[in-house]
Amino acid sequence: MSPRASRKIPDGKLVRVDLDVSDRIDRATITGDFFVEPPSARAAFETAIEGHPRTVDRDRLLDALAAVEATPIGFSIDDLADVTREALDG
Repeated sequence: MSPRASRKIPDGKLVRVDLDVSDRIDRATITGDFFVEPPSARAAFETAIEGHPRTVDRDRLLDALAAVEATPIGFSIDDLADVTREALDG
C-alpha cells in the first residue's frame, strides 16, 4: 500500500507525504515547496515517521517529529503529523 496526502498550509507551503505501508510505515517521503533548517533534517523527519505501526496516532507521530532538531519553515510538525495521518487514513 502506498498512500499519500498533501496539504497547502494557509499562508504557508505545500507539504506532501508519500508512504509505503505494510503493517508498519516502511518508508516515508516528504516533499513540497517548504524549507527545513538545516536542509538535511528532511531525512530525519522521514526517519521519525518510519517504523511506526499503520495505526499510530497523531500524538505519537508528533512526539517522534518533535525529537528532530530542525526548524520547519512554512509549516509545523503538527501539519506534518496531520498529513501523515491523512495518508494513513486514506
